[in-house]
Amino acid sequence: MTPIGSVIPVYPTWAQFARLPAWHARWREWFPFNTGAGNWTFSGRVALYHGLPGLGLPGRSTILVPSYHQGVEIDALLAAGYRVRYYRVDGQLSIDLTDAEQQLDADVSALYVIHYFGFAQPLDPIRRFCEMHRLRLIEDCALALFSRHNGTWLGSVGDLALFSVYKTLPLPHGGFLVTKASQTTRPLPPAPFASTFAQGMDLLHQGLEASSWSQLETWWKRASRGVARMIRWNRNGTIASGGARWDPRLLEYGASPWIVPLMRLMDREVVVGRRRANYAHLAARLRGRASLPFPDLPAGTCPLFFPVMVPDKVAFQQELERLGVQSVNLWDAPHPTCPPALADEVAVWRRHCLELPIHQELSADQVDRVADAVLHVLGSSRSHVETQALTVAASA
Repeated sequence: MTPIGSVIPVYPTWAQFARLPAWHARWREWFPFNTGAGNWTFSGRVALYHGLPGLGLPGRSTILVPSYHQGVEIDALLAAGYRVRYYRVDGQLSIDLTDAEQQLDADVSALYVIHYFGFAQPLDPIRRFCEMHRLRLIEDCALALFSRHNGTWLGSVGDLALFSVYKTLPLPHGGFLVTKASQTTRPLPPAPFASTFAQGMDLLHQGLEASSWSQLETWWKRASRGVARMIRWNRNGTIASGGARWDPRLLEYGASPWIVPLMRLMDREVVVGRRRANYAHLAARLRGRASLPFPDLPAGTCPLFFPVMVPDKVAFQQELERLGVQSVNLWDAPHPTCPPALADEVAVWRRHCLELPIHQELSADQVDRVADAVLHVLGSSRSHVETQALTVAASA
C-alpha cells in the first residue's frame, strides 16, 4: 500500500462546514448547553478546575479517581487543593465499585468517573453508590459529548460534569461546565485572540490537508511560516487546548466570542449519526481481523474515536501516518501519584490502545481507507495473533 496525498484527520476540521453545511442551529437547546448552570471555558480541564468550588467539598478532602486517566484531570484536582486516591477499573474500563468502596474513609468527599471514548460508565449503580456514601459525583465527559445511556445524557447525573467540546466539533478550543450548584460559576475572560487565531488556522490547514487541494495546502503552509518569521511570532508562548501537559495559564480563560457563531453551523443529529455510522462501518471491516476492545456500539453512544489494540503503538501510529491516516496515542503514561501496582493493571491499555478517526467529516470511502491502512500495517499473521492476545489481556 503506497502513501496517499490527502490525509485522514483524527479530529474534525473546518472542512466540515463545506461538507456538512448547517445554518442557524439551535445549539442552546441541546444538552449540555441548555442547562441553566452551565458555562463555557477554554477547555475541559479548565471547566473541572472552576467547577470544583461549587461542590462545597471540605478543603484538602480526598477525591476518588480511576487508575486509567490522562493525567491533566489529576493535575486540575491537585491544583484546586484536593487529594486524590485511586480505584481500579476492570478489563473493559468500567469502574470497580467494590474496590472504590474499599478506598472510602472519612476524608473522601467525591467520586470522579470518566466516560471513555464516549462509552458510558454504569450510571445507576454509581449514583446509588454516591447516595449511599454521601459523595459528590463528578462526570468527566471530555470524550463523551452527545452520548446517552438508557436515554440519560452523560453529564446530567453528576453534581459536576465537564466537556471538551472542541474534540467532537471543529472549534479552536472550548470546554463546557455543568453543575447542580445553586450558583453558577462566573464567566471567565475570553481566550486570547492569538491563541484562537492560531488554532483556528490549524483547523483550516488540516481541512486543506484532508482535501484534494494539495497545492493550496502547500502554499498555505509556506505562507504561514513566512508570516510567522516576519513578525517574529513564537507560538510556544501562546496557550493551546489539548495535550497531556499541564499548563496553569489556561485556568485564566473562558472561550472566545468566535465560538458562538461557529456553534450555529453545527448539526447535532448529523454529528451523532455520522459518527455512529462510521464506527459501525470500521468495526465491520476490522472485526475478526484486528483486536477490537469495543466492537459493538451501544444505543445512544456518540463515539469520539475507534479504539484498537495494536502490538507496538508508537510504531503502528507512525506507519499509519505514512499512509495518510492520523490516529491518537492517548494516555500512554499514568500520573506520578498513581500507585505502580494499580498502574500496572491498566498498562496494556496504555501500551497498546490506539484511537482511530471515525468523526462526522469522514465519508464511507475515507473510513475504508482507515481500515485498509490498519490491515496493511497489521500485515503478518504473527501481528494478528499478537493483537488477538491483547484483547484477552485487556479483558482479563
